[in-house]
Amino acid sequence: MSESIATEYDLCVIGGGSAGYAGAVTAADLGKTVVIVDGPGPLAGLCILRGCMPSKTLLRSAEVAQLVRRADEYGIIAQPPRIDVEAVVRRKRRIIKEFADYRIEGIESFPVIREAARFSGPNTIEAGAQTIAADRFLIATGSTIAVPAIPGLIEAGFVTSDDVLELESLPESVVVLGGGPTACELAQYLCRLGVATTIVQRSPTLLSDEDEDVALSLRGALERDGITVITDTKLTGVERSGGSKSVRYVRDGREQTVKAQEVFVALGRDPNIGGLGLEAAGIGHGDGIEVDEFLRTTNPKVYAAGDVLHESWQLVHVAVHEGMLAVRNAFSSRPSKVDYSLQSARAVFTEPQVAVAGLTERECAKRGIVYAIASYPFDDLGKGIATGRTEGFVKMLAARDGTIVGVAIVGAEASDLIHEAIALLYFGANVRDVLEMPHLHPTLAEIMTYPAESLMERLDHEKRPLVTP
Repeated sequence: MSESIATEYDLCVIGGGSAGYAGAVTAADLGKTVVIVDGPGPLAGLCILRGCMPSKTLLRSAEVAQLVRRADEYGIIAQPPRIDVEAVVRRKRRIIKEFADYRIEGIESFPVIREAARFSGPNTIEAGAQTIAADRFLIATGSTIAVPAIPGLIEAGFVTSDDVLELESLPESVVVLGGGPTACELAQYLCRLGVATTIVQRSPTLLSDEDEDVALSLRGALERDGITVITDTKLTGVERSGGSKSVRYVRDGREQTVKAQEVFVALGRDPNIGGLGLEAAGIGHGDGIEVDEFLRTTNPKVYAAGDVLHESWQLVHVAVHEGMLAVRNAFSSRPSKVDYSLQSARAVFTEPQVAVAGLTERECAKRGIVYAIASYPFDDLGKGIATGRTEGFVKMLAARDGTIVGVAIVGAEASDLIHEAIALLYFGANVRDVLEMPHLHPTLAEIMTYPAESLMERLDHEKRPLVTP
């Protein structure tokens, strides 16, 4: 390759997904010159193309199918739904193309180099035949699907979430390896579209990072949908025999087998750092890029954001926040520390949905935080009963003085309801504030008042001791 003349920018963004684009826009707002270097694949990023948006589009189709099946509960006589998977996927593609086109328009408002980037020094990268020099860099290359080293898995064949989102013909049965958000969401999608579905999870519960009561509530809902859930396993092998595949696992000290037509691997994602030449730039990394509290790497000219980080929440709103903050810090003499206390709020878009903001019981115990807890079920809530959405509960955690420290919701529209909790946490609200705020009736949102009332009475009258880790 012939030697090229370096092109200089204030900021070079490596990766055109949500974190990278947010960083580029932030830099432009600061009056900086920006170039985006993204590989030859489709533009727009994981969330729009293969994550948040397409999965939620498909999940809505599955929710409608399930609602039709339950129509007689509401006095509506309907025929069992006929699933047109090709039409479901066509709708998804049409909607996602609109999102992607809009994002691509924004990305292409910047100079964009469609080549893989590789650092050639502390402040230069090679991208195809070009050399790019910059005052600062933002690495935002995202993540790739993790494929575990399970004996026989590669040989037997499998599908990933990328594949499931594009399936126009569904298998008769599937074994889902994993019990995280993606596994649970797409397992329910497949089940509701008629696929006999089994989840095999390594941890003792689904959603292994959440409190046990949250995980058990979701498990019950998935099992009522017809999903078989097997937890606390050690995967030992996969093999193909004729038209089926067998997954072997050890549980309770003995090896067992579950068979299905297809295996869906949903065991997480790995930071995408391959081929970046990080050593040439002096950038420290393990399985992802290491950053300090300002999102700065071991090379002070290089910052990183999003799923590529060594410790990442793998949430798009977190990636956007990190991309913006990293760029502001890169050009500031007074940088700000990243704070995940609220940014870590999260949701799982199963039915019922799961949403969490602030501290969990597990985190309180780990940090030695004394707390009081109260919960309230949706099956005792007027709007839940009237609309037939009675699964799940809301749980609220409060400190000694009544300050709310965490909320978890399993239930209808939890991903929207959690925003009241986020606002309460943001303003440092007390449980008494929840009761003084008006809540319309009958609504799902008024469920927040019941655990708050219970906590206020308990804390005021000291009816019960607080939970001490």
